[in-house]
Amino acid sequence: MDAMDCVFHARVDLAEGTSSLLPLSDLAGIDPAAHAAAIAKYDDTPERRRLRDTVVPGLDRRWTEVVFLSPVHPHAIWRAWLEIRGFRRPPLEFWAIPAEELPEGSVLLDRFLTATGDPLDPREVTPFDSASHRAALTTTPQNRAWLEECARRGVSGAWFHGIPHVLAPGPVPLARARVVSWEVAP
Repeated sequence: MDAMDCVFHARVDLAEGTSSLLPLSDLAGIDPAAHAAAIAKYDDTPERRRLRDTVVPGLDRRWTEVVFLSPVHPHAIWRAWLEIRGFRRPPLEFWAIPAEELPEGSVLLDRFLTATGDPLDPREVTPFDSASHRAALTTTPQNRAWLEECARRGVSGAWFHGIPHVLAPGPVPLARARVVSWEVAP
């Protein structure tokens, strides 16, 4: 499997009895504690609280009813942090998932008109074409600017801010996925 044909998700423990990445809303009935911990991450600001109920145009699903994946290889973000901060970030593993494995109807969200917590503009959402997808090997200018701002403020979260996201409308199977470290170039 060529990592360039993949989309990426930070490696997480899977809910017991599952072999797929699940939308956050699906966890409520499978693992209530994991659901509560994950949904609590949206409680830090008013914008993020509104985000949970944001509807994705074209999917008619809320933010918590899709799986978020990155079309940018994680090494690009790791390398940007190294260039900006001058030190190596701790190892972090990601699922490299063949794009062809994504559920039908997956879309690409490139948020360039609206802000976090605002309703998405339909022009920010386009169908995801798994057949022509190639992972990006550099981060976006918006992400790099965000990482530079984080470095100035001395914080290190939201590594994928400013990067388009692939949104999958349902479980994402991991049978053909492999694990990659963001320290290792593709």
